[in-house]
Amino acid sequence: MSNINYTNFIVLNNMNSTNNYINTSLLDHDFLLNNYENLPLVERLTIYITFIVSIIGIIGNICTIIVLNQNTMRQWRSSMLLTALAVTDFVYLSIIFLSIIDILTHQTIGLHRSLLLCQITVYITHVCSFLSAAFTLSFTLQRFVAVLFPLHAYTIISHRSSIINILLLIFISCTFYLFSFFVTNISHGQCREDETYPALFPLLIVDICLTFVIPFIFILLFNFAIVYKLHSRKKFTDAF
Repeated sequence: MSNINYTNFIVLNNMNSTNNYINTSLLDHDFLLNNYENLPLVERLTIYITFIVSIIGIIGNICTIIVLNQNTMRQWRSSMLLTALAVTDFVYLSIIFLSIIDILTHQTIGLHRSLLLCQITVYITHVCSFLSAAFTLSFTLQRFVAVLFPLHAYTIISHRSSIINILLLIFISCTFYLFSFFVTNISHGQCREDETYPALFPLLIVDICLTFVIPFIFILLFNFAIVYKLHSRKKFTDAF
């Protein structure tokens, strides 16, 4: 049982660290990079730290994907969700990595010169932000079911249900965030969302709720319920 709590803590911590990137616009980060030569030392260090963290995250997620796809780990019912989460974080961190490389090498990749590349980049970051939070919430929900309803866990938590869950979340995110193609432009050499677009602010509020507020609240509640259930079960066991 302690493994369940430990696993949830790791994944919740992973989501919180990922959301630090998600809720800080990649485009604002690019603004700093576009003026790199004029930045003070602290902001330059921030850029390099972000670059190093993205590399570590990419390597870590690659290792996670490899481990979870071993034959012994595939039998674990939650391995599919965790693999999807690792792939999502890998894609998001790869975009951050490429964005920094593009600016530091004077836009050799062209993420800030091509409108299509700019729009695709923003779209993928939005989708990955949503999926990272949603997959983490789904995994926590599976642990919640396993602890509170152990007799029904093998029926509810299955590879088929995980696949359906993953595909459904991908469809929802890919559909909802299509709006980013209509609000993203290149202005003064910067790939950014057009703040003058009337519907942008309400859409970003919904985005914050979907990628941070709602997942955070439910993950917190699920983990409290898991801890309470395990504590109650331990007290009951100790009584006998």
